[in-house]
Amino acid sequence: MPRHAVDSVAPASRELPRQAVRLVQDAVFRATVRTAGLTARDLLAVAVSGGPDSIVLLDALLAARERGGPALHVLHFDHGWHDGSAAVASDVQAACRARGVAVTSERAARPMLHRGESREMTARRIRHDFLRRVGAQLGVARVATGHQADDQVETILMNLARGGGPDALQGMRLDDGRTLRPLLSVWRGQIEAYACQRRLTVHRDPANDSSTFRRNRVRHELIPLLDNIYPGARKALLRAGGLAVPAAEAMVSSTQGLRMPLAPDRRAVPAGRLRDVLNAALRTDERSTRQLGEPHWRALDRALADNTAGRWIQLPGSRWAYVRDRAIALYSDRVADPPWPDPVELSVPAVVDFAVGRLKLRYSTLASEACDSAACEALAVPPSGVRLGVRTPRPGDRVTSPVDGRQHNL
Repeated sequence: MPRHAVDSVAPASRELPRQAVRLVQDAVFRATVRTAGLTARDLLAVAVSGGPDSIVLLDALLAARERGGPALHVLHFDHGWHDGSAAVASDVQAACRARGVAVTSERAARPMLHRGESREMTARRIRHDFLRRVGAQLGVARVATGHQADDQVETILMNLARGGGPDALQGMRLDDGRTLRPLLSVWRGQIEAYACQRRLTVHRDPANDSSTFRRNRVRHELIPLLDNIYPGARKALLRAGGLAVPAAEAMVSSTQGLRMPLAPDRRAVPAGRLRDVLNAALRTDERSTRQLGEPHWRALDRALADNTAGRWIQLPGSRWAYVRDRAIALYSDRVADPPWPDPVELSVPAVVDFAVGRLKLRYSTLASEACDSAACEALAVPPSGVRLGVRTPRPGDRVTSPVDGRQHNL
């Protein structure tokens, strides 16, 4: 059986621009924090095979974590189809421990091929089942994968060759509400340069060079031929895929730093493309038993486009959506904040009960340990002599958002 090849640098013959590190880290930060809207309060699962793409992704996500990005949990699945795969799993676990990242690793007991399935399809199916299952157990916001620009071009070509419709040209989504692909704008050569600059140890799966798999033939035969006939064909295909994504597709912003009506069952819809993130949120909502119709989507589109200061939209299944500043929260009913105009002075620690919930305050010496749920907010210790109080908002109140550092109306 073939063995995994291991190296600690990219091939020396390739030009290695130093800007590759900044380029990759910026792309990952933009996709994770700005597009997906994930923050330090979120948990992001990272699918790490040990190959260059996933190892570089993990390294760049660790850099994003230092800039306010999400906490990380690595998921590694060992198919057990190659000699040395157990050693790869061991190396991934050791690398995660060395960098303080939690890791869950699992080895397939006996890969079972379904009727009509290729070996490649079986591997993908059981790997995706593992990622979904463990991700759900951990309660992660997304599962991040190492798909990059070359993978996207391959996917577009294969979709077109199968006779796909208009959506075929779109390829993979950067963020579909469940899977996040932060490297989708980064080319394989840039990833190799990053691995070299950062001196990362990577494992190269020999199956990626086998002509048995159709995708490998597209990668090693078809795309080089296209680039030879039409120089720049790869980049043109990637650009065409980007243009195929509807430009006017509504985007949802994060609710962090925004005042939404208080309710015990309030659920924030994560940032991302409206249909992706709202459908993902409704799939896990027991009260939501029907899909949204076009009138609902049009109403939500208008509310987001208008950047409304607060609008209730009724959804199927006795659910309501509250839209404010391009962010959405879900409720079981329309609610209004209880009147509480006079501030109640607080001490720390403290517990304050009010009509729709309870406020708890406590000290923490580490910001990373200050919040343990999405309902928690971390505040800096106020200066000496400054007293804390809580009340309902008044006209003219403003808050500084931790996301962009700007002041927003309450």
